[in-house]
Amino acid sequence: MNLETKLKNSIIKKDEVLLDSVFEEIYNKYFNLSAFIISKYVKNKLDVEELVNDVFFKFYEKIIETEINNIKYYIVSISKNCAINFVTKKTLLIEYDETYINNFNDSNKDTLYYEVINEMEKILTSEEINIILLHEIYMFSINDISIKYNKPRTTISSIYKRAIKKFQKGVCL
Repeated sequence: MNLETKLKNSIIKKDEVLLDSVFEEIYNKYFNLSAFIISKYVKNKLDVEELVNDVFFKFYEKIIETEINNIKYYIVSISKNCAINFVTKKTLLIEYDETYINNFNDSNKDTLYYEVINEMEKILTSEEINIILLHEIYMFSINDISIKYNKPRTTISSIYKRAIKKFQKGVCL
């Protein structure tokens, strides 16, 4: 039985154990292919590994809601798109200038955006503000922000979560 059929059967049966088993088989079969596709665009080995994991995470999220007729093609497509998005965002990160966030001209001082930044500055550090803005306004992933700040992804994620809680708590006082 091919993987596509196994995958469809596990979804139809709603058997999570079988679905996990089929997913693991798919992961083992296509991991190297995904890494090869991504490495055409991304040269850093750690980035490639993280992107491959992102590919399979996205694949796993979609397998129940999307009918997949050709797993190999689907994995190749996701891999290519993840690599291209990564390179694009990395380019944007290089071009990104933090002063853009902090420098407002006088005509913007009455906007809601300025008011929120003003409130954030009362409660949060500039790093916390920048991480929140990069993630929420500029739609950078936690991974991209971790690259920019040269800090582990988990550290950036923790700073982001704590900053959100700190800001919510500070605003509600």
